Amino acid sequence: MNEDKKVKDYFTRAAKDFDDIYDNKGGLITRIANVVFRRGMRERFDLALDLCGTGDRTVFDIGCGAGRFTIPLAERGMKVTGIDYSPEMIRMANNYVKMKKQDGKLLRIIHICGDFMSGFNKKEKFDVTLAMGVVDYIRDPVPFLKKMKNITAGRMIVSFPSKFTPQMPIRRIWLTTKDCPVFFYTRSRIVELCAVARINEYEIIPIKAGYLVKAEV
Repeated sequence: MNEDKKVKDYFTRAAKDFDDIYDNKGGLITRIANVVFRRGMRERFDLALDLCGTGDRTVFDIGCGAGRFTIPLAERGMKVTGIDYSPEMIRMANNYVKMKKQDGKLLRIIHICGDFMSGFNKKEKFDVTLAMGVVDYIRDPVPFLKKMKNITAGRMIVSFPSKFTPQMPIRRIWLTTKDCPVFFYTRSRIVELCAVARINEYEIIPIKAGYLVKAEV
């Protein structure tokens, strides 16, 4: 089984458990692990939303999961498209959208079930493109970054997990037991990736357990 298939299968099997991290749900051990090892996700979430901005802009969320970013961005007045290759994640995202209305109207969100690299061929460009927790599962992110850049007409925001954190080996072991590959990055490696992808105007923002890259395209 190739790595992409392993990642897709993992996030389909574990969709509910993964999404519950944002609400700190689950058993006692899971909730303790969330507090100890996943505090950075909350920081990343808040910072990424701020970097996306507000208003009548278009946003494309790659690896949108159950809509944890698409829904609050749409609530800020943005027109949002999300893509994820886990059917279960998209099902959950669409169910959450049905429960959300703004001034009696459904939010402006489209959720697509598909693979960004092999199944998304639209020529449309977006004001903001977002990829949170995506390159964690890609061995060579350069083609991904190039394609993301090609559909961006404003700002790219990408998260990278740090190679040197206390939780890194635990996360690697955990995901290995789930037959899911995971990859980690140093700041110098991110600089190399941006250079190869011809992303020139960018800022690397340190966060807990990783980095956010904000690039202007």
